[in-house]
Amino acid sequence: MPRPAPFLLLLALGSPAQSQILADFEISLQDEEFGRFTIQLDQYNSPHATANFIRLAEGLVPWVDSTGGQVRQTPFYDGLSFHSLTAGTEIASGSRTGSGDDTPGWTIRDDFTRPGSGTYTMFMENDGPNSNGSRFFINLPATLSANPGRAGGRYTAVGQVLQATNPPGGNGRLTVASISNSAPGFHRIDSVRIRYLTPGDLTFRRNLLDPEHFSLFLLPSARAPLFSFRQAGPSTFLQWDSTPGSTLLLWSSLDLHSWLGPLTLTHLPGDPFPDYDLTPTQAFASRAFFRGGVAEYPHWPSTERIFSNAAILLNFRDPSRGIVNTTCFFDGTGYAGTYQGTFGSGEFVIPQVATTPYAREFQLSSTTGNQPTYRLTLHYDLAWSNGSPPFSIPVLANPSRLSGSDLLNAANPLENGSWRYVPEP
Repeated sequence: MPRPAPFLLLLALGSPAQSQILADFEISLQDEEFGRFTIQLDQYNSPHATANFIRLAEGLVPWVDSTGGQVRQTPFYDGLSFHSLTAGTEIASGSRTGSGDDTPGWTIRDDFTRPGSGTYTMFMENDGPNSNGSRFFINLPATLSANPGRAGGRYTAVGQVLQATNPPGGNGRLTVASISNSAPGFHRIDSVRIRYLTPGDLTFRRNLLDPEHFSLFLLPSARAPLFSFRQAGPSTFLQWDSTPGSTLLLWSSLDLHSWLGPLTLTHLPGDPFPDYDLTPTQAFASRAFFRGGVAEYPHWPSTERIFSNAAILLNFRDPSRGIVNTTCFFDGTGYAGTYQGTFGSGEFVIPQVATTPYAREFQLSSTTGNQPTYRLTLHYDLAWSNGSPPFSIPVLANPSRLSGSDLLNAANPLENGSWRYVPEP
């Protein structure tokens, strides 16, 4: 659980008006310098996103290379291309594979203290709620609503591109605009260098690696696993030095040249030590090789709210049925109970449950009454105890967001979903 904030540590963070952390980008095109721009990072309104970006940019923590499963600790962004461009609208980077769908091995939650002005603002790319990793995009128009590909989405604002400056900032926004009017995949980030202009900024950097920090300790990191094998009859099991609240990203190869992955294997807090049965996939191979990375999450919030004898209040718009309000009262198992709301009352079961660090996904099936079967994802959003992140404690938001669909209409996702947790009386 988040820890109380020491008073003296809070004072050491400095004043928002005085602190300024800058990220200087050097860009090349066909091995020739193309231009430079500088982003002023917002560690006050988006501390976790800013900290995550700095840790990757400076290579402060190990990360998992999605191109083949190796764990590295080097500056993450150096050498990456802008894999997606929209003329006059946005540029996007942060993907090791260039596909725009990978991560550094982990994800972090959204920081929504400040929505971002939109004008030349850097946002974290995501694949839905609380799925930020390494990818980012810079939005050029005045608002996100003016960006057709982003309209209606929610993204964490990390910083803003400064106007043209003397080196190291270079041509600033002109460079970003020029990149957006080019073809994707050619412009590369030669380097990202972080500048800390005040003592408070340096304190923020030191806190990035402090496992006792009251807020930044929540950020995940990666490490290389230690593999072993266990034989049980005709079956062979892969084991690793797993820790509760972690995921193994696993790649395999039969020849050390072509690697297949990643396969994600999760170790939930409180669950027994996992292993992986290799028999179904490797039974006909004379040999196989494995590598990957373990992402460790110091905070796995989706296991903190116990559903047994509790209730959740669901609210969303079903495109086929309109507004839905339903309260689910769970029995002692946490996997069944009664519901009451838009579709009257009845009983339900949850036959399938999948848990990730910041979400709980399940199928809500009615056994009596007229409620449709919904596949729901309950997101565990980040909130701050007093609305000012550097001077407050991170907490679970209640209510938080909800997404999903009716089982029979999966192509029509639910809209404006939220859920509230009511613990056992």
